[in-house]
Order: sequence, then structure tokens, then C-alpha cells
Amino acid sequence: MNVTVSTGIEELKRQFSSASFKIREDSQGGAYVVMEPVPIGSKYRPETTWIGFQIPAQYPYADIYPVFMGSDVTRADGADIKEPLTRNHRFEDRTAIQISQRNSTAQNGLQKATTKILKVLHFLEKLP
Repeated sequence: MNVTVSTGIEELKRQFSSASFKIREDSQGGAYVVMEPVPIGSKYRPETTWIGFQIPAQYPYADIYPVFMGSDVTRADGADIKEPLTRNHRFEDRTAIQISQRNSTAQNGLQKATTKILKVLHFLEKLP
């Protein structure tokens, strides 16, 4: 794994210090990351889940996309999970919900892994 990816992972570990991490190198300089538990807010049941994603070798000049969370997550209000969240995906041998939240400015190297995951968590909190 290249140094920028490993630095991004170390920053994630500091930001999400209560989570455990599973890291798997992708053989191209990037890594697959699963962190858990991660709080996703009272809008969801359970209020914590795992979050997974690939940090590509081109990081920080490539977006971390898509991001996944546990397939057992439901909305607390009983409403269906709907786009831009989609069920029936897999990530690192886990059933998953895909969170489609792309960053079009990633090629400018303006977003760190911690920033991306925090934005995704904020997006989940604000999703109607």
C-alpha cells in the first residue's frame, strides 16, 4: 500500500478511535477498509454499523466511492431505504447498503479520507 493511503488510514484511526479496523491491501497501492462500530445517528436502527470503502492508490487524487454500510440498517421511522442508498450489495464478503455520495472535486486532492467519511455520515444524518 502506498504512503498516502497508509497515512489516510492512520488519520481515520485517530478520527474514529473507538472503532476497530480491518485493512486489506488491494495489490495496486490502495486498500479496502472496514471500520466498526461507527455511529450513524438516531434516524437509523441500529444507531451504529460498520462502514466500508476502498481507498484507491491514486488517493488523494481520486474519490473514495462508493461507501458501504451494514445491510441490517433500517430507518427508525419505518420508511424504506431509498436512493441514493441501495440494498443488495456486497463489500468484503458482507451484505451491504451502498451509499452513493460522490465527490466531484476529489481529482484536485482537496479531500482526505476522514473528511469523506465524515461527509457521508453527515449526509446520512440530513437525508430526508
